[in-house]
Amino acid sequence: MFNLCDLAAADTIYCDRAFYTYPTLFHQIYAIHIRVDNKGMLFHYIQLIYNYKSQLPHRLTLHIGDTVHIDEEITDWYYGYTTKSKGEKGIFPKSFIHVREAVIAKYGSLERITPTESPIAQEITSVLREWHTIWKQKYAERDPDLDCVRGMMSELMDWRKKIMSRKLTNEEIRDLQQKVTSRIDTGNAMLGLDLVVRDEQGNVRNPESSSVIELFRQHELASNRIKQEQNTVGPDDGLFGWPHTFNLFVMLRNFVCRIGEDADILMSLYDAKQNKFISENYIVKWGKDGVPKDLDMLNNFRVVFTDLGSKDKQREMVFLIFQIVRLGVMDPKDVDDKKQTKGLRRPFGVAAKDITDYLQGKQECNEDQQMFIPFQTCGEKEFMDSLIRKVVVAKDINHKGQGLWVSMKILPGDAKQVKEDYPHLIGQNTAVSRKLGFPDVIMPGDVRNDIYVTLKQGEFNKGPAKTSDKNVEVTMVVCNQRGEQLKNVISHGCGGEMMSEYKSLIYYHEDKPKWFETVKVAISTEEEFKGLHLKFLFKHKSTSETKDKSERPFAMSFVKLMTKNGTTLADTEHNLLVYKIDPKLADQRIERKEDKSPYINLPYTREQFEEQDGHKAGSKVTLFSGCYTLSQKDGFMISTFVCSTKLTHNVDLLGLLQWQDAMNDTTKLESHLNKLMHVDGEEIVKFLQDLLDSLFSILMQNTVSDLYDNMVFEALVHIVGLISDRKYHQFRPVLDAYVTSSFSFAMAYQKLMVILREYVDKALEINQKILKSAMKSLEYLFKFIVQSRNHFALLNEGRGKQAFELTLKQLIKSISGMMMYTNNETLLVQGSALKYMCSTISDILTVFDSVELSHLLVEFINNVPKDRLTKQKLKCIDDLVHSDIFKIPDCRQILLPMILKHTGDLMENKEELEDCIMVISDIMHNTFNKQTGPHDEDIAMIITTSLRCVIQTCIQLDRNSTQAGRCVAVLLSMLRQMRDSHYQLYIEGFSFSIDLRDFLMEIFMLFKVLVEDSVFPPDWMEMIMLQNSILLRALQFFAKTVHERFTTEFEQGLWGWFFHCAIAFLTQKPLQLEHFSSTKRTKIVCRYRDMRREAGFEIRQMWSHLGHNKIEFIPSLVGPILEMTLIPETELRKATIPIFFDMMQCEFTQMDPTNRKYKGNFKLFSDELIMKLDALVEGGYGDEQYKELIHDILYRLCSGHSQLRDQGLELVKIVRELMERLLEYRKIIQNEVKEHRMTCIVNLLNFYHDIHRQEMYIRYLYKLCDLHLACDNYTEAANTLLLHVNLLQWSDDNLDQMLKSSWYPEAVTHRELKESLYYDIISHFDKGKMWEKGIELCKELVRLYEEELFDYERLSVIMRRQAGLYECIIKELRADPEYFRVGYFGMGFPSFLQNKVFIYRGKEYERLSDFNARMQALFPNAELLKSLSPPSEDIKDSRGQYLQINAVTPVLELQEKFANKHVNEKIIKYYTVNEVQKFTYSRRTDENSNDISKMWLERTYLTTLYPLPGILCWFPVTQVEVISVSPLESAIETLESTNRRINSLIENHAADPELNCNNLGMMLNGVVDASVNGGISNYKVFYSEDYGESDKDMMLVIRLKDITRNQMMLLKEAINIHRRKVSEEMKPFHAHIEQRFTQMCDLIQKEYNLKPPEMQAYMSTLKRYKSMSAVSLSRVSEAFISMNESNSSYGASPGMRTPSPAIRSPSVFVKGDKSTGSPSGKGLRQQLTPKRPPRPDAGERRHSRPISSQLALSGLSSTSVSSLASNASSVTDNASDTESSDEPPPLPEKVSFSDYSNIPENQSPVSARNTANRKSKPLPLLPNSSELTNGSPPPVPKKKLTSHKDSVEQ
Repeated sequence: MFNLCDLAAADTIYCDRAFYTYPTLFHQIYAIHIRVDNKGMLFHYIQLIYNYKSQLPHRLTLHIGDTVHIDEEITDWYYGYTTKSKGEKGIFPKSFIHVREAVIAKYGSLERITPTESPIAQEITSVLREWHTIWKQKYAERDPDLDCVRGMMSELMDWRKKIMSRKLTNEEIRDLQQKVTSRIDTGNAMLGLDLVVRDEQGNVRNPESSSVIELFRQHELASNRIKQEQNTVGPDDGLFGWPHTFNLFVMLRNFVCRIGEDADILMSLYDAKQNKFISENYIVKWGKDGVPKDLDMLNNFRVVFTDLGSKDKQREMVFLIFQIVRLGVMDPKDVDDKKQTKGLRRPFGVAAKDITDYLQGKQECNEDQQMFIPFQTCGEKEFMDSLIRKVVVAKDINHKGQGLWVSMKILPGDAKQVKEDYPHLIGQNTAVSRKLGFPDVIMPGDVRNDIYVTLKQGEFNKGPAKTSDKNVEVTMVVCNQRGEQLKNVISHGCGGEMMSEYKSLIYYHEDKPKWFETVKVAISTEEEFKGLHLKFLFKHKSTSETKDKSERPFAMSFVKLMTKNGTTLADTEHNLLVYKIDPKLADQRIERKEDKSPYINLPYTREQFEEQDGHKAGSKVTLFSGCYTLSQKDGFMISTFVCSTKLTHNVDLLGLLQWQDAMNDTTKLESHLNKLMHVDGEEIVKFLQDLLDSLFSILMQNTVSDLYDNMVFEALVHIVGLISDRKYHQFRPVLDAYVTSSFSFAMAYQKLMVILREYVDKALEINQKILKSAMKSLEYLFKFIVQSRNHFALLNEGRGKQAFELTLKQLIKSISGMMMYTNNETLLVQGSALKYMCSTISDILTVFDSVELSHLLVEFINNVPKDRLTKQKLKCIDDLVHSDIFKIPDCRQILLPMILKHTGDLMENKEELEDCIMVISDIMHNTFNKQTGPHDEDIAMIITTSLRCVIQTCIQLDRNSTQAGRCVAVLLSMLRQMRDSHYQLYIEGFSFSIDLRDFLMEIFMLFKVLVEDSVFPPDWMEMIMLQNSILLRALQFFAKTVHERFTTEFEQGLWGWFFHCAIAFLTQKPLQLEHFSSTKRTKIVCRYRDMRREAGFEIRQMWSHLGHNKIEFIPSLVGPILEMTLIPETELRKATIPIFFDMMQCEFTQMDPTNRKYKGNFKLFSDELIMKLDALVEGGYGDEQYKELIHDILYRLCSGHSQLRDQGLELVKIVRELMERLLEYRKIIQNEVKEHRMTCIVNLLNFYHDIHRQEMYIRYLYKLCDLHLACDNYTEAANTLLLHVNLLQWSDDNLDQMLKSSWYPEAVTHRELKESLYYDIISHFDKGKMWEKGIELCKELVRLYEEELFDYERLSVIMRRQAGLYECIIKELRADPEYFRVGYFGMGFPSFLQNKVFIYRGKEYERLSDFNARMQALFPNAELLKSLSPPSEDIKDSRGQYLQINAVTPVLELQEKFANKHVNEKIIKYYTVNEVQKFTYSRRTDENSNDISKMWLERTYLTTLYPLPGILCWFPVTQVEVISVSPLESAIETLESTNRRINSLIENHAADPELNCNNLGMMLNGVVDASVNGGISNYKVFYSEDYGESDKDMMLVIRLKDITRNQMMLLKEAINIHRRKVSEEMKPFHAHIEQRFTQMCDLIQKEYNLKPPEMQAYMSTLKRYKSMSAVSLSRVSEAFISMNESNSSYGASPGMRTPSPAIRSPSVFVKGDKSTGSPSGKGLRQQLTPKRPPRPDAGERRHSRPISSQLALSGLSSTSVSSLASNASSVTDNASDTESSDEPPPLPEKVSFSDYSNIPENQSPVSARNTANRKSKPLPLLPNSSELTNGSPPPVPKKKLTSHKDSVEQ
């Protein structure tokens, strides 16, 4: 049993219905839900440990992610069902789930279960489930984004674990949520999922509580943000958004180092690029025992480096530096020597950590993550600064395990904010290390008065008495003018106590030490700053404690903190003078208590010394005072940096800050005010509060108003303008805080209003630059005015209110009056006034009446000239909409008419559309807010004024522009906020019906466009669904308007637009819920319902309202309504399918106006229904449920109607059958098996042919042709096009629309189209080598051109084409296709194949093995049956797939025209394998018997539905006939076949003397030495005189003997040929053949009593076999009848003529059909057994029409064919036998092996390769009489190398 409670808090996996074995990523835990009904409404959240699957009965199979409904429970089991399959119930173990609480919400029949956890955790859960499904698909597709998606999923799971741990603070959760949402949004965009819109906290925004405008803008922002992240942020870039101000929290956890003495650890930030520290030091006191000196601080050394900003983020190299200072003796080796001086500060080492990536957000760190920082010790003579520079560039440090352990975390916000947000990190003991400089923003109250002093380096002369360099220690103190030392004003930075003096590091025996130590001097602002100075005492530190006590400071330097002009010491390096100290005089002064600072008036820097008169550089005059004497050789350098809000380096700024001193000096004060304009902005913002106080004090207290008032006003405007600048925009909160908290001048408003009005009234006279600055400062000027007035009213109990309001009103009117100027000089001033005027409204409203102010603002905007500053005016109007005054209902009633008029005029003129849309958008967003009061009147005013304008703008805008989306959002916002009263009000506003009609058609048109081509991106699902809900509500109201207003006065166009718009709405892609995931579908339905159902019911209702006008929409609405009914929503289908019956009734009962009778049919409806149904189902609509539903509903309705019952039921039947075929076709086209698609198309062709739908018939005909051409089935493509030809006539009648073809758009008449088709068909037949079929079409075109059109030019062309086809028949090579029988048994095949047998026409050179492989590739799950026996019923009824494949032989049905004629064998050969419809194959009846005398054959004849080839490469078998073949008949067939092969080889060698005799030798050896198969000896039993009981058997025996004699003669001639051609090395082989032949003849003569025939009979045998070489007997019985009727077996007919020797092509004498007497039209039927041609090389591409040279042997050397020579004087036929014609020349021998699988058993590989090694050649010259007399063959024509037809390519 698992502890599931513990697992619930562990890492979880969210994988939808799958389990993965990634141990580091998926931890086998996933969430499902459970509901317990018997305990009320108690719902729980479940975590499933494993998938549960059991084969035992009554078990419920569960997958990860299932929601489970519990009915009962027992000890260890639950009983229930999954919500996805409520019909299946079962038990499952409790141990597989963990129950947690959840909340369920019901929405109709839907239940939405939500776990009771944080929203962000729920979102992560949902996202992971959705991503996981996609991740699995990417895994299967090997998508390159796979690893990226997996990484994001892993991150989300880690973050969810942190959230569920409940260990994070609110701020950390907020930061983590920001990262989570960013990652989710980026991942959704990458995976193509919907965009998620969020609020400011990152939570998913609810569309119902958001305005359309707000939702649209959030979509825009999210989309742009994601695009920006994808373009700029890589996988390792910034992890989350970085704040402007941030802090670095550091915790020192441990310091591992063996020092042996106490140490100070100084922690600070260091810029390695500039080699300077950027923060104060944080000091940690570490004890000599290796633990903190204060044990309470163990693990509690915390510091926050604050004030970091954008500039620090941009630093290239920032390090966290740890400087270790040893406190003890000079040499650590003497640590145990008690005589050594103790407490010396000695350098020990440095540790550094690069934190640049952390500051820039590229890496994340947290307080729980500990980091080790290696430690590097100092060398003996190494300065600390040098070591720091070395460490920050070092790659590796040999730390030997010494270093520091720290934790870090970035904290966003200022110092005050982080203390509130991270109380667990920043407590009272947490030190704050300030930056060496100011933060980006200096808030009021942030008072600093720090001076950072860096001791850089010194140079000291060791003196004449010293033998070694000094061990110099610097002691720094702060003294006042009297030389008194200030107490506790010095510190290391933070973390330590304040000190009165600071002692530097000591470098052993170094007279030129380099310290680079920074300390902070913090002086109170109450301290008298004048005369303060820093004093540095230099002392030699002895190693001996005794000597060290006697050492006194040997020199001193000092520097004053205030310069002569009263400013602070400059931020730079200072080369200080070193004054030697006389110890005796010093002691005397101490004793006398004399002045402690006699040096105060001495120069303290080298620059001052050199500037004094008489003391030039190199002067040897010595300066002294008291005990201090200048040392020319010594030097000391420091640098200072003042970080103070009270001290400044600027004289003019100081003069203003000390304005009281210059109040009476007019010239000086005037100079300070003028020079303020040129002071650096950074200095001004540092002293912003003090400067403003000074300026207002001068303004109120000066006595020369004419002089100072304007100057102070301009200075004030300059400062406010500076804050308004983008560079210092972050100081706006400082200025705001000053106005609200620090400003206290009660009378200032009077002067400010007077001065400002004076400037405005004199706009044409004064400096425009100053006036423009005043307009830019209007916001803060009015803030000062209002705040001053409030102070005055508070002090004087509201006195002077009326006077103030009057003055304020006059001031605003003056500004409004200024807007009327039209000259160019004031253009910029007016633009600034428009830009900044609205920023004053919120302050003015606190002291002025809002309604009156509204009127003033209307006047202000209306005063702007019409064509002047249009863009700025619209921006001002938009600011006005955003102001507080627009939230007041009474003010809106004043402002809205003005705003809508300006925007309306501009939109009508198509000007500034972007700004106008923005203004109206903001108005609509404002009116959505219920907190700003009732908005009914506002909405009424808006729609009355702007609705039509917005609609027209939406129509006119470019769909792809950004403004289109914004304008549509405005329209949607208007429609959403309109109530029924608003709709009614707007409709009633139309005075004329035609105007209302135009409006409705306009808006229907727009709605249709919006749903068909949305302006919103497809991933804006929330926006699209909100749009749909708004449009549906509007459609419902406008439908009511159409019905009420336009039924009596019927407007067909308007009604039509409504139907098309509503149906387009219903069928749009975003509403098809079945295409979405279950989560998304539930979410949509719960929020918006299934809007399709509502729209469908509205359409049905509107259809019923049409009444007698329904006929106007038949058939135009048939297609749209059909598309609507095909939506897979059952209730919608049931509600809308009856509309079809209504349409049938309307058309059926339509009155014919001519004869006043009913039409009596619904042909228009049925035609349109069938056509649209075909297109829609093929496009993916419809399913089995729809097929049954439409059949049941229409069948029921038609059955109940007496008049249209018969026609209706016929249509219902047609629709059902069509749906079956279309669904089958759609299912098949989804896979890549083109053969199945062809079959389905033919089924549809036949169906449309049967129901006489020519247009659909032709449509699918061309689809079938396309498929054939794609598969290179040119013959089938041509036959397909012939179907279209059969529908056409040779006439000039115009084509009907249904007969037209998109392939031939220029053809307009029957003849033109038919002629074009003929040419293409002929071309296809040519490519398919069906030249005979092409000739038939050529003949028809010849007749057309010759007898009807008399177009001799075309006639010549087509006759040349016809002649070429004739030539191809004789000369071109043509492979004989093989045919195969395929039986598809089992119910696992598609319905059109189940338990059916087909005959397939094989591809060129395709063997049975190739065909088997092709079929098994089409059906990889099919099992190949090994036997040809009929399959059992169990196999036929099973759900499996079983294939039965075997080769079949076509049965020739010769045409009548060839009967009793000598026909070229190549001509007859075509008909043996083409235009055949009957096929046969044989098999043994007893497979186990080896006795040939008892070996009966079962011969099967198969008849196909159509002849092959046809429009398909296969046709089903329609008739099967089975007969038996006796052993004797089989023997006759076998011997006849052998004789034909021998005769073929004889003819080949006679025709080509150079032909290789290897094939012949192998054939002869196989016949005469049949050691394996036995040869003729197998049939020994048949030669006996007593074999056979019937006359038929006796005749067959005689026939067998004749064939045997003939074979002996054929063998003899073949052996003679082999003797002449055999090579020397093969003569032993030939001798063996002759020996075996002699033995064979002796055996036949001795045992079978058969003598070889005489020479005359031998010649007759040769002639007979040549004449029958192309015709093999179909049945032995037929041969017997033929033999019985003729005196000689297979002898020549008496009418046979001997061909001339000049005719070289072989011919065949074809006898008439004896079965019917004389030759008849049926022709001779004989069985042919074509031999399979050699298979082409695997690397070659099979050409549909190979070039003859490609098939010629390289060894072909002769282009002539010799006649068969014999011992007789007569010339024999020069004809080739069937075998030579059936087998084309072999392919080039490109492979290193031979394929003998295609050679008959008795034929050798050599003979098979060389068979028919000839090519058709030009006819030779006729022989002369002498040649004929001599009996010699004609000479061989010479080869013409230049002729392509006569050349043979090697």
